[in-house]
Amino acid sequence: MAAMPCRACHRDRNSAAGAVPGAAGWRLAPPSTNWRHLGAAELCAAIKDPARNGKRFTVAAVIEHMKTAPLVLWAWTPGGERATPELSHDEFVRALERWAAAGAPCPRRDVLPAPWR
Repeated sequence: MAAMPCRACHRDRNSAAGAVPGAAGWRLAPPSTNWRHLGAAELCAAIKDPARNGKRFTVAAVIEHMKTAPLVLWAWTPGGERATPELSHDEFVRALERWAAAGAPCPRRDVLPAPWR
């Protein structure tokens, strides 16, 4: 299996049983977008950094990506036993739009409670 190209299993939609994820243009995210262990301030900075957000140079471009990209939308229909995000996609987009309307501020690391640093 390791020698096979990813597209041999990962297609434009999930497999019938949901065991193999798929979406249009499916691919692994680049290492620059591995934000899993970032605190709130670092995550905010990464979302706004074109070098780490897929070369999106405006907050509006980031939000458009979050609204329409098949690989983002996949999170809300992951198939199989995979969990979906706590927010609906509409709630997620509305939260992004409120953040953008407020000037897309990032929290200051030094004022965040310990778990969020």
